[in-house]
Amino acid sequence: MPFFYDWKAELQRRMISAFIVLNARGISDEQLRLALETFISVIDDVSPIPQIPHIQAAPSNGLRWLTCLLHQSQILFRRPPQELQQLVARLSVYFLFSDVDEDEEYALITLGQRTESRCFAYDLRNYKMANNWGPYFEDGSVNWLHVQHLMTIIWANLADLPERWKNVRPPVGLEATRAFSAPAIASQQDWAGVEGTWRRYVCFMDYRDLFSFNFSNVFRGPRNKAYFTENLRFREATRLLEVKLKVVARDKLKFSNMDNGPTVHNPLYPPLYFHGVSRGVDGNKSDIEGMVEMGDDGVCEKVSIYDGTTQWSSEGVQIGSVASAVGVIGAWTTTIHDQGDPVGPFWLWKVSDDFPTDAVGDYI
Repeated sequence: MPFFYDWKAELQRRMISAFIVLNARGISDEQLRLALETFISVIDDVSPIPQIPHIQAAPSNGLRWLTCLLHQSQILFRRPPQELQQLVARLSVYFLFSDVDEDEEYALITLGQRTESRCFAYDLRNYKMANNWGPYFEDGSVNWLHVQHLMTIIWANLADLPERWKNVRPPVGLEATRAFSAPAIASQQDWAGVEGTWRRYVCFMDYRDLFSFNFSNVFRGPRNKAYFTENLRFREATRLLEVKLKVVARDKLKFSNMDNGPTVHNPLYPPLYFHGVSRGVDGNKSDIEGMVEMGDDGVCEKVSIYDGTTQWSSEGVQIGSVASAVGVIGAWTTTIHDQGDPVGPFWLWKVSDDFPTDAVGDYI
């Protein structure tokens, strides 16, 4: 049966949603829900980047319209009712700093937002078996509010880096959420664009600070925001890693506990397995392997586990469509998952294979 897209109905829905958010005073929660769902569908429905060598794709008119509208409406900068927080968080993650001058980007994250995100992302109660120690709900769907907090921490921390590192950062904005906007898609079988070279930022607190924030009474704790706003000794580290990945058969994995394969929610997107190498501090290398799968909510999820001592694991969410330039945002922790084990945010994005490596070596 041929696919039918009701352009007239969709255009009407978009115009109604635009009117709602541009006249935001007194709108109902249901009207706001309609607008948010419509804007997310605009992003989800945009055409993918054509995979034609040396041809630069034209920007999407739909995304340009939405970017302008969201700047005018300011709906993402108001606190929504609780039942709409997930929709607002998801749209905020997609929209991050679209068409904002570079000098303004970091200033858009306030100290209050940064503190709120730290309180959430470093709260160990938000990582447990029920949500697979990642930014998910117990039913496996994405917790977009959690993802937003992780993203906020990393982006704010980039402002603290020396000036020379501000160009080593993931692409952001609605255009970067388009399918196949990441460089060097390897093959049709590699639907997620796993193979290739990646960069990864990881952030973390000193373990003593993490433990103190979660379990002590200092600064009116535990888990009081004063730990971050009044603690003059608090420091948060940010590290840049280089990652190279290759898609492999499942039986080629060496150490991952994947005896039970994931549920295939869409035959067009079967699970992908990968292994590779991560280069970290002092040039030390560690093997890495894991899996990419499509969630039943249509969101691409990435799971990765480190080799060697098998000490670290990560759970992340693809931002936007498959193989988007924005990349994957998530949380890392240990594979043991003992109470009190460290956690922190990470951001993984793909770069071209000829992306300079000397800068990474200098930084780490």
